Amino acid sequence: MSGTGALLAFFVGWSLSFGLGRALAALRRWRPRRPDPRILLLLLAAFALRVGGLTAQSLWRDEVDALRFGRDLTAEVAAAFRVGAGAGWTRLAELLARPGFNGPLYFLGLFQWVRLAGDSEFALRFPSAALGVLSVALGFALFRRYLPRPAARMAALGLAFSPFLVWYGQEAKMYALLVTLFLAAWGAMEAARRDPGGWLEAVLWIALGLYSHILFALFVPALLALGIHRADRRSLRLLVLALGLVLLVDLPLLAWQIPQLVRWSGGIRAACGETGFPRVPPLQGLGMLAWGFSVGVWGGFPDWGLVPFSALAALGLMAGRAGGRFRAALGIWALSPWAFLSLISLCRPLFVERYLIAAAPAWIALAAAGWARIPGRLPRALALACVLTPMAVGLWAQTALPLKSDFRSAARVVAEGYRPGDLILFHIGYVQHVFDYYFRRPYEGAWAPATIYRTPEGTYAMGEAEVDARMRALIRGHEVVWLIYSEAAMWDDRDLVRRWLDTHGQLRERWSFALVEVRRYEGFHLP
Repeated sequence: MSGTGALLAFFVGWSLSFGLGRALAALRRWRPRRPDPRILLLLLAAFALRVGGLTAQSLWRDEVDALRFGRDLTAEVAAAFRVGAGAGWTRLAELLARPGFNGPLYFLGLFQWVRLAGDSEFALRFPSAALGVLSVALGFALFRRYLPRPAARMAALGLAFSPFLVWYGQEAKMYALLVTLFLAAWGAMEAARRDPGGWLEAVLWIALGLYSHILFALFVPALLALGIHRADRRSLRLLVLALGLVLLVDLPLLAWQIPQLVRWSGGIRAACGETGFPRVPPLQGLGMLAWGFSVGVWGGFPDWGLVPFSALAALGLMAGRAGGRFRAALGIWALSPWAFLSLISLCRPLFVERYLIAAAPAWIALAAAGWARIPGRLPRALALACVLTPMAVGLWAQTALPLKSDFRSAARVVAEGYRPGDLILFHIGYVQHVFDYYFRRPYEGAWAPATIYRTPEGTYAMGEAEVDARMRALIRGHEVVWLIYSEAAMWDDRDLVRRWLDTHGQLRERWSFALVEVRRYEGFHLP
């Protein structure tokens, strides 16, 4: 067993024993209290809202990737453990720090759940829904320590009905988990004020976050701010020690992350480059974040939709019903991850709102504190109505409208007409993995050529003549070709593949779904 594998084995064993000990100690201290019936009803509503819409949207490629990655990584680790425990722990340590995976720990965990519950849409997404409800309970328990009780209830209401949190509570990805892990780490830090073991517990939650998504590191300064704002000297020393442990845990990831951002040859300089994501100016990114937390992922609401929630959050930051230090900590939590990601994205574009989802509770708490500052019941009621209207419409749109690529419908259409000998052509090719999730029968498939690549001089590496040659090689011998056409501009910005099919074949049928188009061609004459 390598040193890294032995260290991981020790860390996992210690974590399990430590976590079990903490849980048993908490059970011994537990005293039954009468729960707030309004919060219980809110938790039930949050659960119903998330679970009721789990299958409203088709799976998209990132969700199917989570299933595929979990299956492949699990098979790789299992094969290593069959060789021996040392080889298994070493391989697991290598996988957790392997470049190219946003969250290997989540993928591994998801597939273990799939082995128990199956790989249906509902089963894949249920863990996110359950974690989303847990975040509502954790958020209320934490915010009521620092906010007036009505504001804490309003923050819980926001966590329960935020369209952004509901959307990612219905997706088979790690984003709902990141919110829960952040709140759990903060809760452990709060517990550490009376029990120093809470600092070790916080380190464990942060470690889970770091290995569930690499950009969870952006939230460590926010946790520091929450830990410092009420810390005494003793707590500060323990906080510094905990930060050192977090850094130690993160070293395997930093070993490949830092070279992605900084080059050392010829002096220290930023390692800039393209990533496949669009470049988003910082203020535009802040607006996108405000829109997501106000309305959700649907872009069809009028532009004023982000104003009420954002205005309340700004009021809460400046003069909300909470202590000044806590408001400052909330401000750091709400804005520092955006600032860090925007700074990175100036060089290497990475800005996507969902990467900052763990900042949503801070925005919601600030808005609740701002709402509590408004004098009078009627003005508060009007402010609440202005905030809830865009949220309600966003929630409706996320359930009623097909917003994700609808491969469920695309696969059903092909299944009704596919015959042996037909060719299913994917453009872009990568979406075949999503199609295969729904089309569970043998077929002959192929990836259309990617034509977007360029030479160092800036010209296209593949011209129309080469596209013609490749398409002829793919199509020859097939009377019927089904084209699964989705996000094609990513690989073929000149649309050469579809134009070739329209020129050399006869388009017999065409179906359009959300972000997916199915075309059925016949009558190819290829000399």
